[in-house]
Amino acid sequence: MRILVVEDEVLIAMVLREALETAEHEVMGPAATLDEALALCEAERPELALLDINLRDGSSGVELARILRRRWNILSIFVSGQILEARGARDFALGAIGKPYETRTVLRTIEMVRAMMQGEQPRSIPAGLELFGAARPGSATI
Repeated sequence: MRILVVEDEVLIAMVLREALETAEHEVMGPAATLDEALALCEAERPELALLDINLRDGSSGVELARILRRRWNILSIFVSGQILEARGARDFALGAIGKPYETRTVLRTIEMVRAMMQGEQPRSIPAGLELFGAARPGSATI
């Protein structure tokens, strides 16, 4: 799966990128700002975005999730310590994983999202993922 990673903490971004590539996902980024992420998406569309909420230049992963969903119908999962803010964005994001997290939580979440994109209902929700209801794969663009 082609995944956009938006994370402003360099070490976290590197670890996440390594885990995703080891699991044979194509990684776009990491980007550290909203503008960097949008520039990556202009060239090629990801199938899923993993977004931190507080980004390097003060921009917001919440706003980025809104833009990605409206402009290109790209699904987002927040990977952030800002869970309350993530819950406020439940109408255009698929869910949230709180920091600190285990990379296996992210990998299991991606596999669940892939299955959902193929029309399957999730059999189980990975521990550490809060799944939102409104922005499911296949639902209308917001």
